[in-house]
Amino acid sequence: MKKIFALALAAVMTAGMTTVAFAKADDVTFVTGGQRRYGVEDDGVYSWKAETDAGDEMANADFSGEDEVALFLFGTDGKPVTDKDALDRYKVSADWTVGKVEAKPEIKMVKTDTMGYVYAVTFTLPEAPETKEADLAGTVTVYKTSEGKKEDVAKFEVGLSYGYDLYESVTGDADLSDKDAVKFNCDDVAVLTFGDMEFEVDLTGQGKLNVKNNTEFNKEFAAMYDYANIDFITFEKEPSFNKTGVAYIYADEDAFVYEVTEDGAKAIKGLKWDEDYEAWTFKTRTLKSYAISDVELDEKTVTEDKNESSKPAGDKENPDTGR
Repeated sequence: MKKIFALALAAVMTAGMTTVAFAKADDVTFVTGGQRRYGVEDDGVYSWKAETDAGDEMANADFSGEDEVALFLFGTDGKPVTDKDALDRYKVSADWTVGKVEAKPEIKMVKTDTMGYVYAVTFTLPEAPETKEADLAGTVTVYKTSEGKKEDVAKFEVGLSYGYDLYESVTGDADLSDKDAVKFNCDDVAVLTFGDMEFEVDLTGQGKLNVKNNTEFNKEFAAMYDYANIDFITFEKEPSFNKTGVAYIYADEDAFVYEVTEDGAKAIKGLKWDEDYEAWTFKTRTLKSYAISDVELDEKTVTEDKNESSKPAGDKENPDTGR
């Protein structure tokens, strides 16, 4: 789909990018040296890329849902805009012809990897569909007056695809630790690996699923049990399979394994230690979020509420464990 989208977009963008000359002395533009530069935020920094006259670089680039995109602004000298006064009375508008974003694009200063701090028009992509890509195309314009809004040099033709690239070759056992949406093409039992966890399941007739997972520390959950050392494995989209399979979490025999919920630790039905696999196992159709603790999570951490009236000494609260 990305290739077709790129070809279709190229014709539109080529027409919109033929004008590379600068406008009047007080104009701000997206165009410099025949290129329109954009970047994607990564840990607070934007690495700039160039959209050339070919018009297909952005369409072929990789974007993810909720990426923040910056369209860098330049002055008539070809240099990035760094002076706030140069943008006095400038406005920004967007005309989306394919897809849309939730918030209107805005002009703000951003940090780049090569140009320092510069001004750009920024917008945030929507959350991506779970099992396919989405497209966004349209025109972003920076202008002072309604007449200036018609100037080609103050326009950026946006055309991109964002979302998950399907992992098409799941035909049997596979390591899906760093995968998002996948398409299964297997009519047999397979073992799917997610870091220190495996899932053995019959994939007959299984279609697309989003198996995006991570092992990031869940500080909100951990704060409920600050006396424990906890590791996590989280399936962000809670994929549900057609058939029930067997999950294997490879942790020590003296570890404690729970399902993670907003209310706290929840016992996993049928959880047991398997001597042969040296793993904790249980049957499930849906992969959720799991906590592996070095101690039993049988009591939540009590936090003092300063607005709560003081209680008599010796009155010990028995908090709900959520189990």
